[in-house]
Amino acid sequence: MPSFHLPHFNDIAILRSIEPNRFRIFLMRFDTYLRSQGFNIPESTVFTDSDLQCLIGIFNAHDGSTPAEMIEALFHVSEAANDQGMEALLLVVSKSGIELPEGDLTPADLALLIWLNDPDLLRRANCERIVLRFQSFYCFMNSTLEAPLFELPSDSVLKRIEERTNQFNRNRRRGGGAAVWMYEFGNEVAFLIRFGGSLKRDEVMDNDQCRPDIRRPVGYDLVVYNLETGELRIRADLVSERRFYCRLFSEQLFADPEFFEHGETFNLDVIYRLGEDVQSPGMVFGIKRVTLVEIQEVLLGEKTLHITFKSEAIFDALREHNKRLVPNGRLLSAKFRIVLEDVGEVIATVCSGNKIRFSRQLGIAAIDRWMIHHGIRVPQNETLRMQAASPLANHLANPKPQGTDVSVASRTG
Repeated sequence: MPSFHLPHFNDIAILRSIEPNRFRIFLMRFDTYLRSQGFNIPESTVFTDSDLQCLIGIFNAHDGSTPAEMIEALFHVSEAANDQGMEALLLVVSKSGIELPEGDLTPADLALLIWLNDPDLLRRANCERIVLRFQSFYCFMNSTLEAPLFELPSDSVLKRIEERTNQFNRNRRRGGGAAVWMYEFGNEVAFLIRFGGSLKRDEVMDNDQCRPDIRRPVGYDLVVYNLETGELRIRADLVSERRFYCRLFSEQLFADPEFFEHGETFNLDVIYRLGEDVQSPGMVFGIKRVTLVEIQEVLLGEKTLHITFKSEAIFDALREHNKRLVPNGRLLSAKFRIVLEDVGEVIATVCSGNKIRFSRQLGIAAIDRWMIHHGIRVPQNETLRMQAASPLANHLANPKPQGTDVSVASRTG
């Protein structure tokens, strides 16, 4: 069977870092299951190395009968058992009022303590940390002219999202085990989706012995709905996954499978039209300074040519070299260094179509207003629908081999 892979629970030192009595209290919740796996919890709080090695084997050998609560607890403790997780855990404890024992605590020990007091606190701490580490999104506008009234989905709706996600992944031979967590962040609702990836077969060294390792790694996708704009942001690797989430959340949140349209959200041609003025903060509150630092352009033809301009300040560099920006092709992406009031610098990379990437998830609302002000973000009621490819576009995107070269003029002059 594919193993339930918990990287931090492959070393007995991690289990040793948890206070023994706390660890025993946790295990007692699953005494019946552990006995069925051949492990008897010690009467005292003394765990031998062989006890811990046996537990590691049980923890990493998910066979379908493992209690769901145990799987989830081990997952969250494993994910939080590091320095970054410790910061998130301490923040949660400070807000919750959980009383900490005297002495030092390791990340794994603190995570288990929080789980025993209130599992949802550990879930939230870990999910917030995962949500905030995502930086790149595809954006999809809805088909209405305004952001509609929105009600938080019920547990039954979240369950249907899990079931549909399981079905989608099983059809692609990835297996089930999907889970969905929902959290509110200001004017946004984030849905963190856990799923099992494709089966991996590898070899590992175990006590100087080589053995096969068959596992299904865990992956995460993120779907964020903005209550203010009615926009859906999706972090998923594959086009098929993004289309699936668009349709799934359209159906489950708004009872309309076409609610989130596949339209172009960003229009980079305004950079050519505005020139250096595109760097103006535009009187947008929170934006202190904007600098264009990189653009990528593509010239389509039988031999496609990609051109990149990159500088600490592109317009200053063009002026120094007596050059100017000329629209010879289609802009693929533009990277802006944006200095925000009070929170420092954020790099925003905008790609034509739907994709945007932030170096940090700070000041996103202000950056969004700035893009709307300049027309980089297409207003909601003007979202450009992606047109079906013409025969010429198909030919340019998939040219047949030819013997002659294509002559390309310089994009500056």
